[in-house]
Amino acid sequence: MSGDHSPDSDEGLGTRLRAELPRYAAPTSLRAAVTPGGAPAPRRAAWLSPVLAAAATALVLGLVFLLAGPRIVPADPTERLVRSVVAEHTRALMWGARRPEVIPTALPWLTQESGIGLRQVFAGDDRLQFSGAEPVYLEGHRGIALHYRDADGHLLTYVVLPISGLPVPDRRRVQIERGTSRWRPALMHDSGFSAWVWRQGEVACFLVSDMVSEDDVERFKDYFVRVRASTDPVPAN
Repeated sequence: MSGDHSPDSDEGLGTRLRAELPRYAAPTSLRAAVTPGGAPAPRRAAWLSPVLAAAATALVLGLVFLLAGPRIVPADPTERLVRSVVAEHTRALMWGARRPEVIPTALPWLTQESGIGLRQVFAGDDRLQFSGAEPVYLEGHRGIALHYRDADGHLLTYVVLPISGLPVPDRRRVQIERGTSRWRPALMHDSGFSAWVWRQGEVACFLVSDMVSEDDVERFKDYFVRVRASTDPVPAN
């Protein structure tokens, strides 16, 4: 029966053992050793690690998006062109010209492919060495790019695009004089590079390099004069 408490039953035996067996208190040192090891871990540990992992993942993804995501395209057409020219210069700086053609040998082919004729061209001197020419396609326009290097290894990219009436920002114009000649190109900057921007007849011209410091600007002016005074680009007929 469930209510049987006779000495022979299990419940009766348990009662006699609890009543007759002596009990001893556990030593303090044993309690201290057993209690921390047997205590359950704080509940927050169960969810804190996944939360931290998720936060770290979100941070990494955010950094990747910022670094690899598309850059904001400038609304100003001249700034867009400068950005495209700088990107082309950066590509040539890293990988070299696609086809470093020689002038004047390849001039007829370059004119046909670029839509730009060069009635006169700067072929280099004791300060700037010509390193190649190639056709380019920027912002929907065919054009030509000429590359030069100076004695310090700076790459300069001279780009001509058949764009008449390109707006050159007056607030960025710099007056440059050499003898009886006087020019007022705009000095613009993008992604750590400097670019001279000017109109020459019916074409737009750009000269890009990494010369951004105040000391470099004077030398960059000199390079502009050498290229500008000796080059006469026109749209090819």
